[in-house]
Amino acid sequence: MAEILVLILKTAFSIVLIATSARFLAQFSRPDYRNPIADTAIKISQPFMGPIRRFIPGIAGYDMSGLVVIWFMQFLLGAVLLAVVYGNNPAQLLSPLLIGAVFAMLGIVLEVLRWSMIIVAIGSWIAGGYNPMLAFLSQMIEPFVAPFRKLNLQVGVLDLSYILAFMTLYIIKMLLTGVATSTVGNVRVLFVGL
Repeated sequence: MAEILVLILKTAFSIVLIATSARFLAQFSRPDYRNPIADTAIKISQPFMGPIRRFIPGIAGYDMSGLVVIWFMQFLLGAVLLAVVYGNNPAQLLSPLLIGAVFAMLGIVLEVLRWSMIIVAIGSWIAGGYNPMLAFLSQMIEPFVAPFRKLNLQVGVLDLSYILAFMTLYIIKMLLTGVATSTVGNVRVLFVGL
């Protein structure tokens, strides 16, 4: 029964975390927000980001409330799983939960970025014509792929700069997971994206 509860909780939290991460990442490229995928990300994340946006200022024109929501949702998920599923008092592990939520916040943003790159890479080969999801994801990942494109690593139809960008994200994620494991130990399994 505990495994089913963990699955339900992680799935529910993942939907909000992924939508909020996509919304946070998308602001770097300013995509077409009339896109149905962008609209969906906004509708899912708005109930959580809306109230926080009043108190959290933007930095250099970027909305930081998304990161606060992601961090808080990761912390809340960890605390709920500890209390409800594992029967522990979350207050006893408050420090690892707070720190683990920071790692998890970064981890989920990297995962959304990495999986978006995978979807765009595969979708560009098989999709015919306009696809709103691929259009949104392509716009969302472009600010992170663009520095690698400047290396001009195009070989025929193969864009090695894209592969280099993906590998860089993968290495950063591996390092983040390693640091999270050594810092908070087994608490990291409570979060999404680590």
